[in-house]
Amino acid sequence: MVSLVRQEIVVPVASGTILTYHGVKLGALVLTQFVDGAGAELRAQVEKVLHEGARGLILDLRENPGGLLNEAVNVASIFIPDGTIVSTAGRAAPRQVYVARGGAIPTSIPLVVLVDRGTASAAEIVTGALHDRGRAKVVGTHTYGKGVFQEIEPLPNGGALDFTVGEYFTPSGRNLGGGGVKEGAGIAPDIYATQKSGAKTDTALTVAERTVAAEVQ
Repeated sequence: MVSLVRQEIVVPVASGTILTYHGVKLGALVLTQFVDGAGAELRAQVEKVLHEGARGLILDLRENPGGLLNEAVNVASIFIPDGTIVSTAGRAAPRQVYVARGGAIPTSIPLVVLVDRGTASAAEIVTGALHDRGRAKVVGTHTYGKGVFQEIEPLPNGGALDFTVGEYFTPSGRNLGGGGVKEGAGIAPDIYATQKSGAKTDTALTVAERTVAAEVQ
């Protein structure tokens, strides 16, 4: 008889690797969702690739469905040193403005955000903030277009109810949804790029590499 002990497995939500585009070292950062601690995980990966010599960064938010509003502010604060990140308004709550929390990397380090149709919610908040504040170019396809946010109410039986409680607005005042819970236009990329059918390489990532490498001084 063999006794097994079940162990909790923690799957990282952020990763960072070094890519080289025509001799220029770039940091490729992937964030899969905005769970508790995501901002701290991503910050550690940013610091790692910069320490390894990255001169430009790519933040890959493709297929990122979003998550916690607070973590969206934490992530955007890695790149935006001050000012507005996002504002929110709800039926029963006054408009609230969330600002950068400090400790940003130098704005002289160029940044590209890579997005697609699966980029939604908190991932759109970050993309919208970086784009509206002039901190990053957006490469990819239109994002999902979710303009509302939720709060979770725990239930006594261990379950929970997920309530839509308000809308969010990018620094320029845009709401990315279609009114209420309807899907909206989302964020249009500065440079359109998609994965070509049957391609052996990540063609959208290659466009992102070319775009950020061109901005490296």
